Amino acid sequence: MIKIMLLGLLQQRDLTGYEILQYLKLSHAESWAGIKIGSIYYALNKMEEENIIKIQSIESVGNRSRTIYSITEKGEHFFERKLEDTLSQVDLNFPNSLYTAVTFLGELPYEKAIKAIDIHIKSLEKELVIWKKAEKAKEEIQSKKLPNYMKALLKNGCTHIEVNIDFLKEIKELLSKESFEVHLPDINKIGNGEINDGS
Repeated sequence: MIKIMLLGLLQQRDLTGYEILQYLKLSHAESWAGIKIGSIYYALNKMEEENIIKIQSIESVGNRSRTIYSITEKGEHFFERKLEDTLSQVDLNFPNSLYTAVTFLGELPYEKAIKAIDIHIKSLEKELVIWKKAEKAKEEIQSKKLPNYMKALLKNGCTHIEVNIDFLKEIKELLSKESFEVHLPDINKIGNGEINDGS
């Protein structure tokens, strides 16, 4: 995903690594796009090796040098293909680890389970605040009102977080009302004692 992001930015205009870094930080891309800010320069070097971007120029500013990157023709084709592939692929991104933990929640003492759920809820609530700030941050960067498609993107992300918060609150409430014990049947008694080994 980082390649799509960097190529998308360079498709707009030539940029230095520092400028790219600032755009991503200010727009909170680490949250809504899953971009690891610390890996930007490594990714730029790899992409240059792959000839999908190139060093357009190196400028001296005082005692420092600024490397300006631009997208190559190969990079433009790669970018278009990756956009098509990504848009056509289903990516449900269920919180599988959370679902697994909830399945065996009854194995934890009640107090520990509640504490862990509360920590998770608070973390998600903090993340939700960041997502809601992202719209304002993006408008400030672009010096204009955010396009409706970007508002829809951010709204979708907020909705996902809110759904997970509601789910955890529901689990917390259920935990105080009912048992979360796992009743594992004897596998040898299922299907007349025959185990389907997949063959």
